[in-house]
Amino acid sequence: MKDIGPIVAPIRAGLAAVEEAIARNSDPRLKVLAGGKRLRPSLLLFAARRGPGVDNDAVLLASTVEMVHTASLIHDDIVDESDRRRQAAALHKIIGTRAAVIFADYLFVQGLALLESIGRTSLVPEVVREVRTMCEGQWLEMRVGAGRTCNERKYEEIIEKKTASLFAFCCRAGGQLRGADEAELSALDEFGRSFGFAYQLLDDAIDVAKDGGIEGPSGQDCIERTIARRGGETYRRRALGSARKARLVARKIADPVARRGMTGLLKYVTEV
Repeated sequence: MKDIGPIVAPIRAGLAAVEEAIARNSDPRLKVLAGGKRLRPSLLLFAARRGPGVDNDAVLLASTVEMVHTASLIHDDIVDESDRRRQAAALHKIIGTRAAVIFADYLFVQGLALLESIGRTSLVPEVVREVRTMCEGQWLEMRVGAGRTCNERKYEEIIEKKTASLFAFCCRAGGQLRGADEAELSALDEFGRSFGFAYQLLDDAIDVAKDGGIEGPSGQDCIERTIARRGGETYRRRALGSARKARLVARKIADPVARRGMTGLLKYVTEV
């Protein structure tokens, strides 16, 4: 298995602070927040990087993003009736569906509550907007998956709302905290969006190849039907095209350490 450690070494202190913030604001008895790759916080911390120090606002924002993201995964697993998450049993299989729904809602609220302490209050409505967009994506996936209305356009809309938009926000928000100019903010946004598309397309193509693209009633099957219809290899190529686009726009990221770290994370998720 690839080691993400060397890639995130320049932001190790910031990631440790994110872990501490998450532990303080969630239930330590539940391991649902353990074991993730922390891609979104890492991108945000790299984009916000001014030097070797730790930016408190970046830590708070990265912690919020990860808690909200994890809450959405819990909801996803329940809707998709998934048994596993991160090489372990899905939370609803351990504590029950009702308790898992309540805990996911708790994570949403606790994550957003961290924003009360952030210095850049202008970012708060942007976070709320991203949470709304992500929920819209979950709803769309469930709605089109339950019927036969899924097509490539809807599939890409699901990726945009559920995945790419939040990656774009992390990169852009990090740049805003650092005081990047508009040209670089645009590049960071585009990098994050392309990163998100590459990550999700490749992840879905791998899952469908593994599972055989079996149709069923859940929202996830919209993805399976769409990819199976064109073949997983088509979507792998599309994912790598998004990755190339991200690498090109990364040239506009001013800080060389941030640029290497962010492109290193891109390589990490696309070299499978």
